[in-house]
Amino acid sequence: MRTRPANRYELWTCGWKGHVLVGTDAAHVRAEDRAVVREADGVRWYRCLRCDDWIPETPPPRPTADRLPDRSAIELPLRGPLLRDRYVLRLIALDRALHVVLLTSLALVIFFFAGDHAALQRDYDQIVDAFGGPTRPHSFLGHFQHYFTISTGHLYAAAVVVTAYAALEAVEMVGLWFTKRWAEYLTFLATAVLIPFEVYELFNKVSVLKVVTFVVNVAVAAYLLWAKRLFGLRGGHAAEEARKAAAASWDAFEAAAPGGRPQPAGAADPGPLPA
Repeated sequence: MRTRPANRYELWTCGWKGHVLVGTDAAHVRAEDRAVVREADGVRWYRCLRCDDWIPETPPPRPTADRLPDRSAIELPLRGPLLRDRYVLRLIALDRALHVVLLTSLALVIFFFAGDHAALQRDYDQIVDAFGGPTRPHSFLGHFQHYFTISTGHLYAAAVVVTAYAALEAVEMVGLWFTKRWAEYLTFLATAVLIPFEVYELFNKVSVLKVVTFVVNVAVAAYLLWAKRLFGLRGGHAAEEARKAAAASWDAFEAAAPGGRPQPAGAADPGPLPA
């Protein structure tokens, strides 16, 4: 059985966006650059700042810089737990995007139904009569009768509520996609409020859709509360900011540095690179 690589999120991102390399335009490589660039036997090896893969290339024939920029001028890409968090938050954002589409479609249907309530009532009655009336046991059309008993005002009110909830989900979606802290709180509160109603619905009648919705919402709320340290949990905002700073530092980058000479998979190790 093959295990998943520890840097799978980095590999996915680099496979999609490409590697993040520095010094490809530099004329010289110094000893202090070994963490990101090494040169041996006429080949220059660049370490991807995201996935730690080593990319072999020939030195630039017409370099535009004398040396690599200082570390303070190099912006490290998201990697490690920070990149994993972004994937999870964007997965939740996609879930919210699905909600937005469904709720918006439902709101449009309700608005249409409320706007042509009388005409639709007449058409419905004619169709039911053509099939023998709503009391026939095999007639499924009778199940829609109660929708026509709802007043137009209540239909418009329901449409406005659904539209407002779709707008709330859209705000959550955008905020989570850009990993905003306020969006994590908003999503947790909006999700946690619905969980008691979902439990009540499950007690009344169990269905696959209800169970899946309940499990997803509980998982989302638990992840945001625990992993993102909301409401002071596990050190709160200060601990979360400290975690982000540590994960995005050069110390963390150095700690993940591959050892030995960079080389293609399967090649024999010819020994350490010269300083």
